[in-house]
Amino acid sequence: MTEDEATPLLKYFGDNDISSGILYLLRGLISHNILLFSLMEKRWKVDYGLDLKRSLLAVPYRAKDSPAGKAEFSHPDVALTLTCLSYYYGGLSETQLEMCFKNLHKSDNPALKYERWINGVVLPKPYLKRLNGINLDDKKQWQEVIYPIFCYNKAVIDSYLSDVVFPKQAKEFPHKLSTSGWDIAGLKKHPTTGFSGTNDNRYLLPLSITQLDTKEQLNTNARVLSYLLQKENSYMCTAGPNNERIGVEDLLRMLAKHPGQIQVLLDVGAQVLELRNDEVAKRWLELVPGHTAQAAVYFNESDELMVLTRDSDDKPESLMVSAFADRLGSCLVYLDEAHTRGTDLKLPIKSRAAVTLGPNLTKDRLVQGKNYRCYYAMITKK
Repeated sequence: MTEDEATPLLKYFGDNDISSGILYLLRGLISHNILLFSLMEKRWKVDYGLDLKRSLLAVPYRAKDSPAGKAEFSHPDVALTLTCLSYYYGGLSETQLEMCFKNLHKSDNPALKYERWINGVVLPKPYLKRLNGINLDDKKQWQEVIYPIFCYNKAVIDSYLSDVVFPKQAKEFPHKLSTSGWDIAGLKKHPTTGFSGTNDNRYLLPLSITQLDTKEQLNTNARVLSYLLQKENSYMCTAGPNNERIGVEDLLRMLAKHPGQIQVLLDVGAQVLELRNDEVAKRWLELVPGHTAQAAVYFNESDELMVLTRDSDDKPESLMVSAFADRLGSCLVYLDEAHTRGTDLKLPIKSRAAVTLGPNLTKDRLVQGKNYRCYYAMITKK
């Protein structure tokens, strides 16, 4: 960057040590491709997100809404960047926002800091322009006014990150103990063996591990592709205006109006991000007529198959003990990304399913998620 090109940046940030530090930090994030990696290669709630049970920082996800058990990001700048994005996208909970206001009252100049919070924010009530106009003990004011305004406020989230998250979690130590998949393939007295299922990732295996394909399995990839290209497998593009991803509501409405009476949604591409599994099942059941489906099946947070009926008053029951255990033909079935692999459901032979595609979706994950005895309508975004 030339001096003339840098002049607008210097005018915007000002000429002081703090602004210079911000510029140097931004330059490092851009030049080392950290911002590019965080914004393009990682998807929130799919590849990373929060797991507040064990850390306030962002952690890797193995699938949508499924944090990896003990994994964490080893690169500190990536971990900090993804942590900021996680809170920006997800917002603050009521407990976290209440902690922000308590820390605000403990600061040296609460009124000045509050002015930074509301700078550029359209306030629905005039009393919100002053800090003393907020009463944390007024539950109605908190629920209807304060929380909706400030839960996604970037200045408030930055305050929570700088006061609570980073002082506790962002610590460096002189030594670090870490491990990866390559350690499994270390030299041992006995050879390491395993089962991969497919050979798509054989080039990513440690150098001491080789893929062993038997003669009978050599035609597997071609046979799988022939299954995908069968005439009963149709394709539908669901990209919105300007090639944007459509929302969950539009996707469910499209499935409900489809002439083929789609009863199964396999979210292999992790396109359903806005709603929880039970919310997706409930909303989809509301959109389809009663003669099409009487209940909806989904996985809850405890990885248990649940069924929600139209007259259950939002009280689902376990599928195994319900009246629909052997009547899946009269149910809608929604499987999120984490459960599209390893789930065995005996669906009727004439069932139709929609399979979502998404960024960085590999063939082996698509095939594993699509391994059901039913016909498919392919749904994706470009």
